[in-house]
Amino acid sequence: MIKPRNIGIAAVIIIICGGAFLILLTSSSVPVFTVKELMDESRPDSFINRNIQLIGVVQQANTTGFFVTDPDDVNNASLTIFVNATNVEKPAGFESGKTVLIEGKLVSTTNIWKLRASMISTKCPSKYVDET
Repeated sequence: MIKPRNIGIAAVIIIICGGAFLILLTSSSVPVFTVKELMDESRPDSFINRNIQLIGVVQQANTTGFFVTDPDDVNNASLTIFVNATNVEKPAGFESGKTVLIEGKLVSTTNIWKLRASMISTKCPSKYVDET
């Protein structure tokens, strides 16, 4: 016969394991921002040295990196973040004017905002071309 005490202990263990699983699921998600959304955050410094994903339009690329602007306001120079892309492979279709998704760590929010990229991807153009 199963003792009520053993059932209680098993229930507590299950609840603890379930809670730990939920914490792992929510803490491992990487937030996705546009340039404007990130800059409008009430505490952008809380994302320093954390993995984030950033959506932006490529501007002024050079050998060490490139600038991205907000996709909805590409002419607004105040909505610009420098992406350090040293040792990161740039995908096919990477060029100025293209929208990219960058995963990396936010390094600085003072003077020039900086993101150290670990992955860069572009939209697949064939998915967005009208066949007509």
